[in-house]
Amino acid sequence: MEFGFLLKKFIGFWLMPLSFTTLFIASGLVLLWIKRHETFGKALASVGLGLLVLLSWNPVGTALLKPIEQRTTPFVDSQQVDFVVVLGSAVKSDSLVPLSSHLSSSARARLLEGLRIANLHPHTKLIVSGYAGSNSMSCAEVYALVAKEMGFDELRIIELREPKDTEEEAIAVKNLVGEKRVALVTSASHMPRALTFFQNESVNAIAAPSFYLAKSMKEIDWRFDSDGLFKSERAIYEYAGLLWQWMKS
Repeated sequence: MEFGFLLKKFIGFWLMPLSFTTLFIASGLVLLWIKRHETFGKALASVGLGLLVLLSWNPVGTALLKPIEQRTTPFVDSQQVDFVVVLGSAVKSDSLVPLSSHLSSSARARLLEGLRIANLHPHTKLIVSGYAGSNSMSCAEVYALVAKEMGFDELRIIELREPKDTEEEAIAVKNLVGEKRVALVTSASHMPRALTFFQNESVNAIAAPSFYLAKSMKEIDWRFDSDGLFKSERAIYEYAGLLWQWMKS
């Protein structure tokens, strides 16, 4: 696997809130045992704990993520497309659980939206993407199997098992569809970055975002919990991804 891809994954891991806040707290606790660094240790551990609490607070996570998710609007069902493209996401196979449970929550949301649009437009082909990595099956393969189990016509499914990231998916889709119009399905937070990759390859793509996390609610959720942390995580990851994409352009 190429070095650049591994480096991107490594940096992405340490940009995650739980990763860097845990590092701050653990480093601070270690320094507390070294007398001359005790003050710095207290400061480091306090900053780590403060950031962890702040980023776990739902109003903060929502405020960070919502501007990204709202950059594109949901797919308008009357729009005509020739292909529906469902981008890959995490997949972990386990023979003891149903096939749909091999997919992450974001992957299931993407596939469900892709099938919904494809069923509205019976002439379309469904392109499912995503590589296997260390998993026994690729994301594209699991997508296809789940779609067939749900009654979708397997003759309408095209699998792209090789692309490792969104940029490679855009290239593979361009080679397949040419100038045809596609509905591009991915998570709402990932859509701005994904759409840019596809536009860079001159793919005639229409955004079809799914898996919204920062939803508008009548009452504000004031809790500190894993949902708040997850929203902050997605926001930080996508802001970093957009910055990296801009630096490469």
